[in-house]
Amino acid sequence: MFGLDAATALALVDTYGAVAVFAVFALEGALVGKVLPARTLFVASVVAVGVEAIAVLPVFAAAVIGATVGQSAVFVAVRRFGVDPTSLPLVPVDEKRLDGAGRWFDRWGLPAVAASNAVPGTRGWLAVPTANASSVSAPRFAVASLIGSTAYVGALLAVGVAVALGFGGALGLLGAEDVAAL
Repeated sequence: MFGLDAATALALVDTYGAVAVFAVFALEGALVGKVLPARTLFVASVVAVGVEAIAVLPVFAAAVIGATVGQSAVFVAVRRFGVDPTSLPLVPVDEKRLDGAGRWFDRWGLPAVAASNAVPGTRGWLAVPTANASSVSAPRFAVASLIGSTAYVGALLAVGVAVALGFGGALGLLGAEDVAAL
């Protein structure tokens, strides 16, 4: 299954570049389930573009900004329009998890938003309770989301670079003649 996801991710990156990364991370940030696993897409993107900073920077920025835009959209939708994302079948968050996230926010405030965004599995969940039960402004929420998403994507970048260098190192060990024969 991982091979199929990686192949699809590489095809999307090859065709659409950082825009594909932005779209998938925005959907993930908006709690709309997984179109493609965002982590797989990001790591595959880093492998595809290489490890040089100038090539990786647009992919990194697209992931961080996409996640922040998606989470901010949920925050605004809940705060301004009274949307309940948990009522949508696409959103994999139930009331029990939202209650736990709300207690976490009550105890730690905006740093909890940043921390939860840095941890796989909890990313974006604090958008709903923060919008419902606090006076936090949308820009302050977006900054906290951005900080956490930057940490998360930075960790993914380290994984992507390790994978890319691992592939490059393995091909280098084969020698140029052997690589051409493949």
